Parts: sequence; structure tokens; C-alpha cells
Amino acid sequence: MSACLSRLVLSIWEAEPEQGRSAEIHHHVNACSRCSSIVAGISESRALLLGADPEATSLRVAKTILETATSRRPVRRAWRFLVPAFLVPAAAAALFILNPSVVVQPQGEGHGAVRVKGQLIVEAFCKRGEAVFPLAEAGEFVEGDRLRFAYTKDSPGKLMVFSVDDNGVISPYYQENGLTPMAVGAGSKVMLPGSIELDNHRGWERVFAIWSAAPLADDLVRKAVAAAFSAADGDVRRVSSLDLPAEQVSFLLRRL
Repeated sequence: MSACLSRLVLSIWEAEPEQGRSAEIHHHVNACSRCSSIVAGISESRALLLGADPEATSLRVAKTILETATSRRPVRRAWRFLVPAFLVPAAAAALFILNPSVVVQPQGEGHGAVRVKGQLIVEAFCKRGEAVFPLAEAGEFVEGDRLRFAYTKDSPGKLMVFSVDDNGVISPYYQENGLTPMAVGAGSKVMLPGSIELDNHRGWERVFAIWSAAPLADDLVRKAVAAAFSAADGDVRRVSSLDLPAEQVSFLLRRL
């Protein structure tokens, strides 16, 4: 293997148990300074937040999410207590687990109900300057914030990430030419390459992560968005899922 590997392939490989990793990729990473540096950055990022026992940390955070979602306290206030502001090196990635199968559907600003949606797990965080913090449902975000995502899935498939704002405008993430899904492998806490910088939109916006075994056509997804948007009377806060043959997770953002 002489050609360098993509960040996504390296992310999937790094997330695998050591005994299950490809020996060919291992030899390449050891011999290639570029790929070795990328893998080191991914490993360091994971360790900074998840520590020595990622599984225990993940379960702890997921439990807190469920408790927060069913609480009558304002979400923003609860998150301020749960995750105080902290600083990390610019290269560090802070991971926040939104479990499974859990989608938080707003019932009035700041409150939510939990629904089961499948087996896809999505991790998301926001970097603002040097501060890194998890995405909280209906959390407040500003122009220039950078979002990053990771996924956990036990089988390969097609992953599509995009946002829908309160005008019904769809903005694809990671794909420049429309709603084209990425082919991704099975893996745990696999970071998607790069980050997404938020533009100057003001209002509400919902980010969707859609996982399917086979590619979903651009027009099929757009029709599902339009139908859900119409059924919600144009209120994107009420569009927590789409009528698609796919597993999905969504995040509601308040853009200031």
C-alpha cells in the first residue's frame, strides 16, 4: 500500500479494536508521517474527553441525556451545569454521545420527549474559538461555530448529513453536489472528516443524520423534507424525523 488513505478510512481503522485492525493499514500508518499524524490526532482527541474507559463515559453521558430530556428544567440551564465551559487544544475533538436511538422532540422551547428511532448512534460537538462543548437540543449557536460529528454502527451503509432551516432550505454537509450519501463502514465512534462551519443564518435549524443500507435518492429525501415541513406548518422545531426507509438522528439548533 503506497497511496495515502482518506481521513474517513483512517478514522474507521483507528476506532477498531487493535486485534481486529488491518495489518496492511497498520504498516502503512507506521511508514507514512502524514497518516500517522492523522491517526495520532484522532486518538488524542478521543482520549481528551472519553479518558481511559470510553464505554463507561459514554453510558454515563447517555444516562444524563435521558434524565435531561425528561426533566422540566430548561435545557440550556441543565447543560450549563452538566458541561461547564472548558478549553482544549485547537486540534482536540470533544465527543458527545446522543444515544441511539434517541431523538429529542421539542414540546415547547427548552423541553422534550424521548422517542426510540433505531440503532444509529451519532456524536456531535461544537467548537467556538478555543471552547468546545456538546450539542444540546435547542442549544444556541452563532456564525462561525464549527460542528463535528462521529457515528457508531455495527454494519456498513450510506450516511447522509444535512440541515433544514426554518425557511425549508436544505444544506448538505460533506457533499457539495446535492444530497449524495457517503459510503461508510461499520465502526464505533468513527469521526467524520473535517468540520462544518455555520453561516450567518438566524432562526431555527435542524440537522439530520440519515443512515440506510442502500443509497437514498436526492429527490426522495427532498420530498420527505417538504412533506414533513408542510405537516409541521413550517415549524422545523416539530420536524424531528423524516418518512424515509432509514435510521436517523436529528439535532435542533437555535441560530443567533
